Amino acid sequence: MDKLFIETDRFIITEFNESMIESVHKNSLDEDNRRFVPDEVFETMDEARDIVQLFLEWYKNERAPLVYAIVLNNGVNIGYVQAVPIYEAEWEIGYHIAREYTGNGYATDAVKAFLPVIMGRLSLDKVIGVCLSENIASCRVLEKCGFVLKHTGQDNYQGQSLNVCHYIYHAV
Repeated sequence: MDKLFIETDRFIITEFNESMIESVHKNSLDEDNRRFVPDEVFETMDEARDIVQLFLEWYKNERAPLVYAIVLNNGVNIGYVQAVPIYEAEWEIGYHIAREYTGNGYATDAVKAFLPVIMGRLSLDKVIGVCLSENIASCRVLEKCGFVLKHTGQDNYQGQSLNVCHYIYHAV
């Protein structure tokens, strides 16, 4: 697969590289990440290095999670956007913006820019979005990006039975 590079007026979405290990570590430690996606917290630089190296391997495989950095025009990595295979033919969107950059529309803009590109690359006609019901900000991002709420209720999330929202996005 060709290297992904999406440029907007505020940021680029591109592959992670080893120069981003420190920012991956730092961005993963904020309280929102700990609360909503604890499996994406990298407590040490070694853990962050291992995950970046894993991302690099995943870029070579179309059926692996595809995780891309969101980098401001000044070069600062503020988070990620990803497409993750969840079932035989379904993919889930994921995203995280570091706490100090939230509330500026970056997640919404990143998902809007990413969806048509990744759906085209993977020949998808739909993408799933799942988040904790209490994660109001994430629910709003999905809704602003055209995802439609399909179900709210108890489901397995991060290995626990929690109240979640299931969304779906269909290509136009």
